[in-house]
Amino acid sequence: MSDAVTVPGVGATNAWYVRDRFDERTSRWVVRGFRGPRYRDGMVIDADDVELDGAEPLWMVAPDRAGHLVASVSQQALPQPLPVWFCAVTDVTDRPDEAELVAFASDVVAPGTIVDRFTFATLGVDNSSQVAAVKWRPSTGVVAEVFVHREQRRQQLATLLLYSASAFHQSNGWPGALRSDGRRTDLGERFVTGLAHPQRIAPWTERAGPMDAVDAAVGPTPSVADDPASAPGPAVRPLPAGRLRRLRRSG
Repeated sequence: MSDAVTVPGVGATNAWYVRDRFDERTSRWVVRGFRGPRYRDGMVIDADDVELDGAEPLWMVAPDRAGHLVASVSQQALPQPLPVWFCAVTDVTDRPDEAELVAFASDVVAPGTIVDRFTFATLGVDNSSQVAAVKWRPSTGVVAEVFVHREQRRQQLATLLLYSASAFHQSNGWPGALRSDGRRTDLGERFVTGLAHPQRIAPWTERAGPMDAVDAAVGPTPSVADDPASAPGPAVRPLPAGRLRRLRRSG
């Protein structure tokens, strides 16, 4: 029996997740992400209990032979594949409830692969080559920051980034789903307008200031509207050189 509900918001779409199995080797879930009215938004269902009726997943995440997670996004979600891989930064001593996914566009690692920061340190990849990043709280799913390098915009990189972050969140078995709270920049408020999951966007209650002078100089850009993502985030901005993620940090 389905567990469908009507969600608020014009054009609102439920997203729900199917756990296929628990991978003992990596201690993570193999998960597929779907959207549609069949189940409640954010619902997690065991594969044995799900009714798919031929539905195709938007994304899937599973470990490869080396034990690295690989997030695969479908063509219906992302018509043009992007050769991007990720470094996940989690469990840092002074930031226990913070997760980051940092995107790189190179052939050093297979597209969709998510490596940890320790593996990243062995790859010989410079931090300055990162093209996008998202930061969120695993305990709540609240997205704090989303960045896309100006030269990489209008390619649906934000879409890929947020789908991949959602896949990583669900694979870890963290609670809830990615969402936005009421704190957003002006650019962030423009970005969340028209997203596929407005029920995950809290009303705008606090205007966040630009993170630095580079952000303040950006102002509104058409590329934000041209690169919608189906998961919520407070902003999509170029990645300022002064705020590059230091992925080799210990802790």
